Amino acid sequence: MDRQQNQFYGRERLIREIVSGALAPQPASYSLVGSKLAGKSSLLEYLASPDGPLLGDDSADLRPYAFQDAGRIVVTQIDCAWQEAQQDLLVFLCDRLIRQLRTVERIDLDWAAVEGQSSASRRIWQISRQLNHMGYRLILLMDNFDAVFQNQLLTPDAIDELRPLTLETALVVATEHPLHDLDRELAASPLFNVMTQLFVGLIETEAALHWVHAYCAAYPDILPACDDLLELTGCHPFLLHRLGDILAEVQTMLASRQPLGAEHMPLIRLRLAEHGRLLFATLWRRLQAPPPRIEPAAVMALLGRLLAAPLPLNEVTQEQFAPLNWLINQAMVIYGAPGYQLFSSLFAEFLRVRAGDAAATGAAGNANRGQAPFFDSLTKTESALLRYFQTHKHEVVSPEQLLADVWKRPNASPRRVQEAIRRLRLRLDEASPPLGVIENERGRGYRYVPARAER
Repeated sequence: MDRQQNQFYGRERLIREIVSGALAPQPASYSLVGSKLAGKSSLLEYLASPDGPLLGDDSADLRPYAFQDAGRIVVTQIDCAWQEAQQDLLVFLCDRLIRQLRTVERIDLDWAAVEGQSSASRRIWQISRQLNHMGYRLILLMDNFDAVFQNQLLTPDAIDELRPLTLETALVVATEHPLHDLDRELAASPLFNVMTQLFVGLIETEAALHWVHAYCAAYPDILPACDDLLELTGCHPFLLHRLGDILAEVQTMLASRQPLGAEHMPLIRLRLAEHGRLLFATLWRRLQAPPPRIEPAAVMALLGRLLAAPLPLNEVTQEQFAPLNWLINQAMVIYGAPGYQLFSSLFAEFLRVRAGDAAATGAAGNANRGQAPFFDSLTKTESALLRYFQTHKHEVVSPEQLLADVWKRPNASPRRVQEAIRRLRLRLDEASPPLGVIENERGRGYRYVPARAER
C-alpha cells in the first residue's frame, strides 16, 4: 500500500510536453497554473525525482535522444515560499545551484568565472552558459511562484540579466493564478513572455480509474464499487490520494477479519465528504474571488445552473464561456456524456449547503456583525487563537510564537498548535459569512488571511 500511495498517476500529456520541450535544442519554459491542492507541487516533485521522467532510467524513451542519458540533465527544485528564498531569491537559488553542482553532481565548471560575476543573476547565467557549452541541460523547477510576483522578489535589472537564460535553460514554475493576472507588466517581460501556460486540473479519467483499481488490489471486495468511487473522487488528485487513507480508516472500524466491501460505501462516502471539506472549502473561497476578467455574478449564475443539472455542450451560451473555462481551469467542472457538471457529487452537496447559508445570512458585507455568535461557539483556546490571528493578519506566525503568546507555554510540543489549528480551520470552514482562512507557510508557520469583508 505504501508503494501504491507513492506512485504518481496521470498528467501524461503535461509530462510529455514538459519533458520534450525542456530538453529540446531550444529549451521551452512552462507556467503550471492550478488551484491549491490540484497537485502542482506533486507534479514538480515527480519531475525532480530520481525515478521521474527527467532523470529516471525507465523514462529514457520519453526524452530526446541527446538526453536519454540522464547524467546530462541537471534538475534544481526550490519553493519560492521558503523563508530563505523570500529574503533574496536569486542569491538563494544561486547558492543552492552551486552546492548541488559541486557536491552532488560534481561537475567541474570554471568557478572563478562564476564567482567573478557582479550579481547573483549573472552568476546563474554564467553557470547556465557553461553547462550548456558542456552539453548539459539545466532545468529549474520553482514552486509557489506567485510569491515572486506578489512580493516583487525580482527587480527589473535582474530580469534583464536573466533574459539569456531562456536560450539555454528550461524554467518550470507553478502558480495559482496565470502570470498575467498577477502582474501584467512583469508577465510581458522577455524572461516570462516565452512561457507556455499549462493548466493543472483534474487528472485523466483512465489514470484516475487506474488509481482506484490500485486500491482495490489491497481491498478486492470493494472492486464492484469502483465506478462509484471514481464519481465521488471526481478525478481530483487530492480526493484520490485521501481515498487510500479513508479505506484503511474504514477497515479499522469493521469487526475483526471482516473484509471491506461495496456494502460499506455509505461509510466510505461519509468519510470522503469529511476529508474533502478542506478541498471544497478552498474551492469555495476561490469562487468568492474570481479574476477581474470574470464577473462574480456570472460565476454564481453558472454554478446554480450546474447544481440543477449537467449543462449540455450545445446549450452553453456566449455569456457562460468565460466563467465555464475558468471553472474548468480551477478543477471544479468536468465534461462527460451528459455535458458539463461539477466534478464530484460531494462537492455539489457542499456548494448547496454553502449557497444556502450565504443566502440566509445576506451579503458578505455583514460579516463583522456575525462574529460575536461565532466566537461564542468556539472553545476558549480556539477563540484565543482566532483573536490572536486577527490581530496579526497577513503575518507569518511560527508555532513557537503561538505557544508563547497564546498558550503561554513556550516549551510545549508544536503538535498542540497543529491540532488546535486543525480544529479551528474546520470551524472557520463552517463560518457564514466567511471570516478568513489559515494558510500554511512551509517551514515557517501559519498566516491568517481574512475574508474580503473583514479586510
